[in-house]
Amino acid sequence: HYLILKIMKHKVSAKKLSDILFEISKEKNLLDEVNRSVVEFNKVLKINRDLRSFLQSKRYSRDEKFGILRETFGSSINEVVLVVSSYVSGVKALDIIGQIRKNFIEKYKNEKNIVSVHATLSSAISDKDIVAMQKQLSQNLKKEADLTVEVDKSLIGGAKFRIENKFLDASIKSQLKNIKLDLMKI
Repeated sequence: HYLILKIMKHKVSAKKLSDILFEISKEKNLLDEVNRSVVEFNKVLKINRDLRSFLQSKRYSRDEKFGILRETFGSSINEVVLVVSSYVSGVKALDIIGQIRKNFIEKYKNEKNIVSVHATLSSAISDKDIVAMQKQLSQNLKKEADLTVEVDKSLIGGAKFRIENKFLDASIKSQLKNIKLDLMKI
């Protein structure tokens, strides 16, 4: 962890911190483990007010913070994630950690050729069908689809997809709305 602290002698941006986290993870062949740790650390951060307060605190040095984090999380969170997290403090600490997480995951997905897909379906489907949908999306997109699914019965039928920042609406609700708009033009 001293290697990272040497790199970060001065105040650096969240982007720079996430770049450092990514490069060290890649160099040490730890991308998957660090990605898992980033996601897990974020989950704990969302539900644990004490952890949020601790990270914002300026009462502890970076080394003290790192030691406390390492003692608290042990090997459940990768040490590099804990070092980078111990680097931030102050009222903007949580925003900075959020940006680090977002930037790291974006770089990770790009490196691993993963695309985020969110499907909103009119009714629930089986796990087997979800796996088949994910496989088909991966083939069509020529990337590994990281699929999340939700049900919205108001769609009546069909589905809506958000692929990264693109939207595809193939729901009956949307089609009925378009027909209504066309009829209003007559």
